[in-house]
Amino acid sequence: MSTNPPIIEMEASFTADERLLESRWTRALDRAMFGLLCALLVFGPLAFGATEPWSEAILQTGAMLLLALWCAKQLVWKAAVFHPSPLFWPMVLFAVTVGLQLAAGTAAYRQAAFTEAMDYVAYAILLFVTVQLFFYGQRLRMFANVLTWFGLAIALFAIVQSFTSNGMLYWIRAPRFSSSIYGPYVNRNHYAGLVEMLVPFALAVCFSRRTNAGNRLAAGFAALLMAASIFLSGSRGGAAAFVAEMIFLGIASAALRKSKTIDWKAGLLFAALAVFLVWIDVSPALTRWTAFEGDLQTGRAEIVRDSGRMFLQKPILGWGLGAFPYVYPQFRSFYTDYLINQAHNDYLQVLVETGTIGGLAMFWFIGALYRRSLTRLGRVPSRRSSDFGSTARLAALTGCTGLLVHSLVDFNLHIPANAAVFYVLCAVACWGANEKRDQKPDTSHAQS
Repeated sequence: MSTNPPIIEMEASFTADERLLESRWTRALDRAMFGLLCALLVFGPLAFGATEPWSEAILQTGAMLLLALWCAKQLVWKAAVFHPSPLFWPMVLFAVTVGLQLAAGTAAYRQAAFTEAMDYVAYAILLFVTVQLFFYGQRLRMFANVLTWFGLAIALFAIVQSFTSNGMLYWIRAPRFSSSIYGPYVNRNHYAGLVEMLVPFALAVCFSRRTNAGNRLAAGFAALLMAASIFLSGSRGGAAAFVAEMIFLGIASAALRKSKTIDWKAGLLFAALAVFLVWIDVSPALTRWTAFEGDLQTGRAEIVRDSGRMFLQKPILGWGLGAFPYVYPQFRSFYTDYLINQAHNDYLQVLVETGTIGGLAMFWFIGALYRRSLTRLGRVPSRRSSDFGSTARLAALTGCTGLLVHSLVDFNLHIPANAAVFYVLCAVACWGANEKRDQKPDTSHAQS
């Protein structure tokens, strides 16, 4: 008899064999993984976006602990239970690209490549464990509630701090460089990047038919306050990304409901947002839009052109992961007193640092994300369009859409806290089995 652990074939609902493996210990490990995952997603933004070495180390250590808990669950099960995802293969290609850079010595700054690679290892673990946790749609409602109330708390804090600010983070810590702080972030654009990923979950809780009236009202208020804080932050990219993701959400939800009309509740919420913004006088924050054209001509447009020349010099494997701030000065075509440490365009920076192969992995990942999510949403009958599993999938995909739009003009995916939330949302958007022969979902888990 073989001593190898059994491999259990995953279906769209729990198999009989897997139910036999469930025990008090495996359920405890699941709860521990879920709690640690939520704690890491909350910790990162509160720790200044996890951009400092100590907070970055905690995020990476937490990811490793998550993986250890998942491995412990396999040992308790005495079975190798692995849930697949179409997102894994492009991640493997990206890892191979970075491995080739390090092995072949093509990275311009090897230490930077290694340091940045450790962040990507943490993101990959977070995505992998999230796929395992939410493969059947369990705990999605609880997860949405965590993001909703965390988003409400951080938006309320950010607004209060902005009106009482002394130029310091948490009123006690001065940033090392002159910057436009908002909430716990040194850069308002990164605050907006976080919140635009959280707003759709507040809307999901607000519009869920299984949520009581009190929680609906509270979730609606949370969505209103989070959306308002994006405009109050003065982030132009954040405001544009929020509008883009709301357009995407409106079109996708109408298609899911097989309707050509917009839900009146959504219209009412946006009307309330407009009234709220007028009432608190958001006009000072919107004055930055008057300098938008000048900033493009004298700043970011020049960086884009310079980055294009960088890519053309090393188009296959790029300059090396994390090498942009070290290589860019020799390509800079304009004078500035500022340190330009990012390309202000996540897509372009991936091409510069990892070349065509890394760019292929990036676009493959994005394509797999939308193909899987939209395909699964399209298979939901209209009578079940209010199922919370589908609602959470749409909320996660909407949050990812907002950040991907924002990434055209900023570098949120180089902020560890925001990148961690993004990759977890990618896993949530793609939850479920990969079989072409789609089975009837187990609603006892999809709506838990």
